[in-house]
Amino acid sequence: MEKEPILILTHNGWGRELLKSVQMIVGEIHNVYEVALNAEDSLPEYLERVKAQIDQLKWNDKLLILTDIKGGTPSNVALRLSKDYEVVAISGLCASMLLEAVMKQGVGGFTRETAKEIHAAVIDSCQVLELPIKK
Repeated sequence: MEKEPILILTHNGWGRELLKSVQMIVGEIHNVYEVALNAEDSLPEYLERVKAQIDQLKWNDKLLILTDIKGGTPSNVALRLSKDYEVVAISGLCASMLLEAVMKQGVGGFTRETAKEIHAAVIDSCQVLELPIKK
């Protein structure tokens, strides 16, 4: 069974490095793509590159798009694409988000509910780490 595609939209390509980090944890990852926003890109150029990547993908329910910064150009592009494509986007990309998404790749198509589950898992993984204070 082919894994559902995941599209990563980030500034300057750090999503590719994040993918390498997650691969250290889970091993080889398939069907995850990144379209990096580079400093020299205009918004129309970036939008067209993302559309070109999307047009090469096949998915069941919704295409999952993970973006880095809420309100940044990659996130705004993901929102704009939701007018023309069946996508669900989540901002705030981090290792735990990508890991959770990859673990859900083989469980049918991505849905709004799946996106909410990924979001909840990320919130749960973000903790203030401290040892108990000894008295």
